[in-house]
Amino acid sequence: MRQPLLRSARRGVLVVVLSVGLTCYFDPSLACPSQNDTGNENQLSLHITVLQGEDGVNILKSKMAVKPVVEVRDKNNLPVAGAAITFLAPDSGPRVAFGHGGNTFMTTTDANGRAVVSTSKPVGSGSFKIKVTANSHGQVATTSIAQTNYVTAAAATAAGAGVGIGATGAGISATAIALIIVGVAVAVGVGVAVAKGGGGSKAPSIPTGTIGGGGTPTIGPPQ
Repeated sequence: MRQPLLRSARRGVLVVVLSVGLTCYFDPSLACPSQNDTGNENQLSLHITVLQGEDGVNILKSKMAVKPVVEVRDKNNLPVAGAAITFLAPDSGPRVAFGHGGNTFMTTTDANGRAVVSTSKPVGSGSFKIKVTANSHGQVATTSIAQTNYVTAAAATAAGAGVGIGATGAGISATAIALIIVGVAVAVGVGVAVAKGGGGSKAPSIPTGTIGGGGTPTIGPPQ
């Protein structure tokens, strides 16, 4: 009696398992075990790196703004091509206006995973941030780029934004001055050597005069 009962129970369990499997196959909306768990773990994780534009100084008078450049890479540090990139500037206050005059610029990354804003101009003086969003295959990454608008370049320098450029210029000037001093010293040394005959040159000859036999002076050739 027990063996037929065990066989019946086993058949019942098998029927239930098959029924659940077929239901999951034909109706994926049900809470069935996922077969792609390992695949989800292997999906790309995006990371945005700002290559240009961070702490950018924009000049209102000249309508010049630093164009942001970003790079998108995956968790294996490989560039992600074709990722949708959105640059979003504030809609009021200090900001930049993109090529069409709006506060949004959309593009895609190239083969190197890079995206650049083609055209922008500063609007209003002050600091602001540009929000950057990258989207690839349903994955999203975000970052921000801080910039500041100044009315003139002089105002930016007075605020300390041009300190780095000024220091670099001063360093170049000091080097140039040192080279000039060395050059002058060498030239003076060569001149002194020439004056002493070290260069093998001869001072110009001066014609000499003699007194002839009849008291008539004659001029001879240079000695």
